[in-house]
Amino acid sequence: MTKKPPKVMDPIISKVMQAVGRMVSPGDRVVAAVSGGADSVVMIHLLKEMMVNTPPFELAIAHLNHLTRGEDSREDAAFVARLGETLGLETFIEEIDVGVEKKRMKTSFQEAARIVRYEFLERILKQWGGTWIALGHTADDQVETVLMNLLRGSGTRGLSGMPPQRDRLIRPLYECFRHEVEAYINRCGLVFRSDTTNQSDDYLRNRVRRELIPLLESYNPQVKSTLIETSRIVNDDEECLQGLV
Repeated sequence: MTKKPPKVMDPIISKVMQAVGRMVSPGDRVVAAVSGGADSVVMIHLLKEMMVNTPPFELAIAHLNHLTRGEDSREDAAFVARLGETLGLETFIEEIDVGVEKKRMKTSFQEAARIVRYEFLERILKQWGGTWIALGHTADDQVETVLMNLLRGSGTRGLSGMPPQRDRLIRPLYECFRHEVEAYINRCGLVFRSDTTNQSDDYLRNRVRRELIPLLESYNPQVKSTLIETSRIVNDDEECLQGLV
């Protein structure tokens, strides 16, 4: 009798399971930041599947409506609310006008949005009695961040990019590339929201993603993996230097 080959685990499931196992302890309470986009939708579905045994932890959803894209922003919030209800997870949704906050802070829109978003997540974490804030950043986001910091001029801290875990922040998709996220969505038939601003060339990150990275890939098809490995090496150097200091 011919034995059936062992079932191979989906690569993205394996990566996230290992990441969660390293980052989360039994009984922790994780607030997942869910925008409604592809990355965060995959993250919350995977965390929901793993929350009972990888190790067992509690899970909630947090979504901030920036009030910047009119009806699209409201539909994003409604989508996340429905998603939370479908998954049976407590969901926190708030509205903050980032345009107003940008003027008050006298900074760029993206920086104001980042500050407001993290303040909101920290507030929800405290309100819910949570342990961690889970962010849906992927390996592609890490590559883009490293290149952006390099273009602006940066030391070792900037070139190390985003750490998988710092303070109360964790990034379960840290080692997952965007093509793996998209493949998982297609396999599972997941629905997500698309942010039209991701197609705008007004933002440096979008230009890096759409123009610079494809150009670099023409020189080195594995440039993303190369930059990820470089960021790890630089991060190790940075941690060593900080330890010596």
